[in-house]
Amino acid sequence: MSSFVFSPEGKVTGVNLKDGSYLPADLVVVGIGIRPNTSLFEGQLTLEKGGIKVNGQLQTSNSSVYAVGDVASFPVKIFGEIRRLEHADSARKSARHAVAAIMEPDTTSEFDYLPLFYSRVFSFSWRFYGENLGEVIYFGDFSGTSFGAYWVHKGHLVGSFLEGGSEEDYEAIAKVTRLKPEIDDLSELERQGLGFVGALSQGLAVLPVVDVGGSTSTVVLEKPVYAWDAAAGVVVAASIAAFAYWYGRRRRRW
Repeated sequence: MSSFVFSPEGKVTGVNLKDGSYLPADLVVVGIGIRPNTSLFEGQLTLEKGGIKVNGQLQTSNSSVYAVGDVASFPVKIFGEIRRLEHADSARKSARHAVAAIMEPDTTSEFDYLPLFYSRVFSFSWRFYGENLGEVIYFGDFSGTSFGAYWVHKGHLVGSFLEGGSEEDYEAIAKVTRLKPEIDDLSELERQGLGFVGALSQGLAVLPVVDVGGSTSTVVLEKPVYAWDAAAGVVVAASIAAFAYWYGRRRRRW
């Protein structure tokens, strides 16, 4: 087991790793708990993909029992399959939906969640919507303002990452990611960058949308997208690759 090393003044100076090596550090972030404890429910509730399987109303195999948050494996409509997602956003929104389903079962629709992962550190922030599957298209200013990436799989945009955007920017890429637009030209998508969602939002392009069942419709986003807000300070562009690597490994374990 790893252990911390402290100075006489009580300040952390490093970590002794379990393989015997020493890693100097000025700051240590401790992550506790990543695997859901479902052993209590084995033989009582249906388990799937490492969590408690629920339906679109977040009911378990026992209709009187609901499961939300990291422990729940629920239908993710945009993926067309059961997933277990580990993030505070999913926990909060699934909890709200479960309460609504319990209080108003006849009027509450099925949980339709767009996967979101985000982080904030002082003035820096990023958000990732969808999934990191397929080819990655990078855009923006990697020298230290704002940048992002799209993931394109089987000709459709399935994931979006943005560092240092405004609320309007984040709302726009979320809408586009949910709609999974068809992408014919990757180089043009790279050239447009965030302007891609801007064109759709301003009605300059018709957006073909393919749902999970295979039917096709056209949608034009309504809310305009505003210009990028510059993020303060310098952000390491490698955070995109690191996030994609981590999220990809998590998906393979699902």
